[in-house]
Amino acid sequence: MNVISAAEDELLQFFKVDPQRCDANVPWPYNECRYEVQRGDFALSFAVVPASRDVRVRLQYGGATIYELTATGVEDVSYHADKPHQEALEIMVNARDRLWLRLNPSIEIIHEVQEGT
Repeated sequence: MNVISAAEDELLQFFKVDPQRCDANVPWPYNECRYEVQRGDFALSFAVVPASRDVRVRLQYGGATIYELTATGVEDVSYHADKPHQEALEIMVNARDRLWLRLNPSIEIIHEVQEGT
């Protein structure tokens, strides 16, 4: 099975909330799991289906969507905890696009695009 690198327990560690599962009877790798966090007026929703590598990220401010990414078959999603309190989630959309999510001290999204070769 070719699932994302980030494990279920790592996503729990990163988001610090239990996910909302699309179907309670479907195992984690095949289920859509949505994690939602709030920081002040900012709300982040992150949904993933680990086995199909489908990802959806939505950032809202005061109820208005200010950033949204819907990607199917991403290359990978990985969890990084390089330093204490410096966790990040990396979404490798393809060879050129990477999205970094950080939640502390505030929600941060960095979308990197590299020039094609």
